Amino acid sequence: MIESIHACVDLLHVGYRVKDAYDPIILNVYHCLKMENLNDEQYMLHIDSVLNKSIHDLNETEVYTYITYVFEKENYVPSFLKSVIESGMFKELLLRYLSLKESDTLQCVKLNRNLLSKWHYASISEEVAQNLTISANGRVYLTRYVMSKEGVQALKTQQATISKEDAFAILEAMASLDLETKEVEENGWQLRMYKNVGGKNRLVKTIVHDEKNPKGFNEWIRSLLPFEHLFVFGGSYYSWEK
Repeated sequence: MIESIHACVDLLHVGYRVKDAYDPIILNVYHCLKMENLNDEQYMLHIDSVLNKSIHDLNETEVYTYITYVFEKENYVPSFLKSVIESGMFKELLLRYLSLKESDTLQCVKLNRNLLSKWHYASISEEVAQNLTISANGRVYLTRYVMSKEGVQALKTQQATISKEDAFAILEAMASLDLETKEVEENGWQLRMYKNVGGKNRLVKTIVHDEKNPKGFNEWIRSLLPFEHLFVFGGSYYSWEK
């Protein structure tokens, strides 16, 4: 649902204009909203009160109702949806919906994996830690740390972009981890989760642990990110923990 709204906002942002037919990305919003099934039939009877409110005062169900109304009115008032799109109101409604939904979803995760251990002596240039950041907008950052003669040294941060759909899937998976923080002296990881609070990303949860492949996430996340030799939660020197 969130992914379809983002795709539609991106389409509108580049100056989309309705031609002979509505773009499938536009129509998919209606399909996804109906799948959410937030309304009952009685709520639509109060559509007038919804239409009289400022968009910024609408709650989630009211925004849902408003957008649904726009699509369904198209059935008996041709080009009504077109007029709402070209006035900019449709984009405002979508952005309001996103602001309400995303306030309760992760916007960013930061995963620090540290391989340093008293049981393994790291050689010069050996990679010993990684900081991985994944944002809801699809931006991904990776900082690698290697052992040098002077100690652990950070390399230049790598940047990449993945689809918002993949980013959202990873964030949802991270949010589903039910591990409790434990004391980890070495060879563990720290996962920090952030949500949008008051327009800014705020830290809402931290997990410190040493489980090397929770829920089998390692290979799945590696398959979605364009970085080689990615630790994720594993990356151990020992093959059975990778």
